[in-house]
Amino acid sequence: MTEPNCFTPGPLLAGRRAVVTGGAAGIGAAVARAFAAHGAHVLVADIEPMTQCTFDSSAGGSITRLEWDVRTACPDGLVEHRPDVLVNNVGHFVQPPHTFAANSPALWDELHEINFAHVLRLTHALLPGMTERRRGSIINLTTVEAHRAIPGHAVYSGYKAALTGFTRSLSAEIGPSGVRVNAIAPDLVETPQVPYEDIVPHEDRHLWPTWSPLCGPGQPDDVAGVALFLASDLSRFVTGGTIHVDGGTHATGGWFPRRSGGWTNRPRNP
Repeated sequence: MTEPNCFTPGPLLAGRRAVVTGGAAGIGAAVARAFAAHGAHVLVADIEPMTQCTFDSSAGGSITRLEWDVRTACPDGLVEHRPDVLVNNVGHFVQPPHTFAANSPALWDELHEINFAHVLRLTHALLPGMTERRRGSIINLTTVEAHRAIPGHAVYSGYKAALTGFTRSLSAEIGPSGVRVNAIAPDLVETPQVPYEDIVPHEDRHLWPTWSPLCGPGQPDDVAGVALFLASDLSRFVTGGTIHVDGGTHATGGWFPRRSGGWTNRPRNP
């Protein structure tokens, strides 16, 4: 049995290689910066140019970008990077809330490509290299809505739930190869898709402490820290799980702390 190296001082990902989809901004960019700051050579796959790539390079890490629309075939450059870590970060509502009855099959197909199909394609392309090297960590970004209802986004929620099931089953299937598979389910995290600073009126921001046990909103770096844990040897005996980065909203399940003390599941101003 090899000696555990989880607590060896130094960068957590020194010399490793990672692919992060949708890493030009928001959560993906925070993950890329965290990995690079810990010595990883990160390849960001995104259709957008990077706007947030400053990081501490003293550990020898790097960030490069490959332009890729996840709705298309995987480019050779992703396989040639030979990553030890894959972060399937891309996902999107695609449109504002609409009832399922008002949806069209064309929308279902688009949601499928953005939230599920590309994960299958990219994981399928990169997994053989990981199993050959007998080392790897696959991290799938889902959402709290994979575990609870989100009216107006039933199809989106369904595909994110499918991604959670894929995470569990794949982890069992490939565990003996040394490759781990886990998921992160964010909620209440400030991103370009959900810019709370813009969408919440200033006069309502005093209500933020009632949003979750840890108040809110969270930041992309809060998700990046968990991704760093799952990518590193700190989580070497963790697979098939989902970590909720949500300030406690999944745990409370619709209960809200009162500013005057106690809890309520019937907010006065829902």
